[in-house]
Amino acid sequence: MAISGDKARAQLQPSLDASQIPNANASIHDQIREYYGSILAGSDDLKTNACCCTEEAPPKYVIDALREVSDDVIAQFYGCGSPIPPALEGCTVVDLGCGSGRDVYALSKLVGQTGRVIGVDMTQAQLDVASKYLDEHTRRFGYSKPNVEFRCGYIEDLVELGIEDESVDLVISNCVINLTPFKEQVLREVYRVLKPGGELYFSDVFCDRRMPEELRSDPVLRGECLGGAIYIDDFRRMMHRVGWSSFLYTSIDDIHISDLAMETKIGFTGFTSRTVRAIKALGLEDAHENFGQTARYLGTISETPRYFDLTDQIRLIKGRDVAVSGNMAAMLEQSRYGKHFAIQPRGQHRGAFDFKRAQDAVAARRGRKTVDLGYLNAALDRIGEPSFSKRVNAPLVLTAPEEGQLSILQVNITYACNLACRHCYLECSPKSQEYMSRQDMQLVLDSFDSGNFKVLDITGGSPELHSDFSWFLAEGAKRAKRVGGYVIVRSNLTLLNKPEYAHFMQEFADAGAHVTASIPYFDPETMDSQRGRGAFESAMQAIRKLNKLGYGVAELKGGNRTSEGELQLDLVYNVSGPFLPPPQDMLADLYHDELERREGIVFDNLFAFNNYPLGRFGQDLLDANMFDEYLKLLVDNFNALAVQRMMCRDQVNVDVDGRLYDCEVNHVLGLPIRIGEDDSMRDATLADLASGTLRARNICTHPVCYSCSAGFGSSCGGSLVASLD
Repeated sequence: MAISGDKARAQLQPSLDASQIPNANASIHDQIREYYGSILAGSDDLKTNACCCTEEAPPKYVIDALREVSDDVIAQFYGCGSPIPPALEGCTVVDLGCGSGRDVYALSKLVGQTGRVIGVDMTQAQLDVASKYLDEHTRRFGYSKPNVEFRCGYIEDLVELGIEDESVDLVISNCVINLTPFKEQVLREVYRVLKPGGELYFSDVFCDRRMPEELRSDPVLRGECLGGAIYIDDFRRMMHRVGWSSFLYTSIDDIHISDLAMETKIGFTGFTSRTVRAIKALGLEDAHENFGQTARYLGTISETPRYFDLTDQIRLIKGRDVAVSGNMAAMLEQSRYGKHFAIQPRGQHRGAFDFKRAQDAVAARRGRKTVDLGYLNAALDRIGEPSFSKRVNAPLVLTAPEEGQLSILQVNITYACNLACRHCYLECSPKSQEYMSRQDMQLVLDSFDSGNFKVLDITGGSPELHSDFSWFLAEGAKRAKRVGGYVIVRSNLTLLNKPEYAHFMQEFADAGAHVTASIPYFDPETMDSQRGRGAFESAMQAIRKLNKLGYGVAELKGGNRTSEGELQLDLVYNVSGPFLPPPQDMLADLYHDELERREGIVFDNLFAFNNYPLGRFGQDLLDANMFDEYLKLLVDNFNALAVQRMMCRDQVNVDVDGRLYDCEVNHVLGLPIRIGEDDSMRDATLADLASGTLRARNICTHPVCYSCSAGFGSSCGGSLVASLD
């Protein structure tokens, strides 16, 4: 049987008797006065937790102050949250909708005898309770005279109550602004009375959508702080119009409705209690932007010496640099909190502020966070992309043949380097002191022979810094020549201009070694920005000397050398930012033309490398707030053809400690080749390679593999495919 609309609506009325429902024909102000002045005897009469909804205990300094507030005052308290911030000594504070005065008296204690608190409320019955205990609290706090006064009036009209422009340090409100139909006017009045750097700090009820008029005008829903709940985005727009381009939430709690009829009536609308921090500061933008700034709490606020909660997500712990947005930094600097913080000045803009990503960048800059396998996998999850192995979905492609069928043996003999390049994912530097032992270097040579390798790829760091480099180069060249192969030496060239290292250029030539040198760009400014001042000119001088020895001077035909006997000099282009390189052949033509015209040098091939999101480049991505974006770029440009030609399918990499890896990246990520079965699984070493026990294996993949397969692909020999067509 159908129920009439009127009867159905009646069944959904809140479960209150007629005496507990305000007169719907009265003004909103009068309805609120009636509900809080006569209908409710205390907070226990409320039908929801909207007005008393905080799920966290107030901070200790507030609890301590509340302990000194009269029980009778607290019994008639209807607020939500705990909107009392710290650092209040000597402040002038206004409490909007102070009710029975609980927060006013707590503030009276916190501001001290030199401070001042003004309680404002339109319900005389509530103010009568508050005023009754004025002398008692003055005595309790040991003051010579009251620092509190109560004024009866509307929170929308603070002028009428005699509160002057820019005369107040702090305005608080405890679940009251939702009760007024003139919310924007309230916010405008608050902005007017606050001093520059003053703070609005209030708790109230917010909703996730605009409610229909019949719900907003329901007298009980309004009295329970739900009918007047503020739609979150409308609140943001109001704040902006009034003058607050930006503000913060310091707590967000869900609201639970215990009355079934009331819950049914509001339907799908979701409610939260939020505490808002809005500081009257200059230069705020309408969104939180990332300028690489940090704030370090000095621990000098007596109420909270260990930490300061700036937002519901950001806790500033004493002595630690914590990422903050440009707006947050400006708010702190211009407010009474400023003297309690050391704030880093603005740097370059890094896009929209995301706290976790910004804090990761801070940790990376301090050397406390590296991009490891866990971070990479989490980033891949964040961007919603599959693992590399799932994307390839071809197990046979991701296998390497057994020893004897591999061509390249790549060995890192040291991480020591005379430079500390920004693109270096190995993080080599002059501080590095890791060198391969002479014994392991001998095992490398033995493995080269037993494994039937053709190419010995010597890398670092700067391999020339190893004390046994000359011997290793000469011995490696002999063994490579016997099988028709060659040695590659990867050098940054800048070391070779020093007198004590200049002899290596002749040794390169005597060994017939292919020299591969990273030249990030063909002009000094760009290259020096990655490698340090003077790096470009130093490298050019070394190349001129190598040219005189016969390096790079052979004629090229169709991109191939015409004489295998000539000395080969190859250059490497490393991208300097979160992008992929242009086509390798186009870059090669540009490099050839520009370097010969500008510097009078020649070379053979140019290799274009994709950058790996690891090491210093990974830190730069974090700092620029672009790590996820760069990883997404790599994934979006996945090239299945490049996968089939990746270097890990044809080589073994040896780390300085003699362990074996599928590639250089894998030893950065701590993913060695594993041999054995079940419980006997162990890391493969040079001894296994030398004895011929390395079998066919599944290649260990991870998110960085997308770097090798993105666009034209990338390997130690440059691009893997000639065209994307």
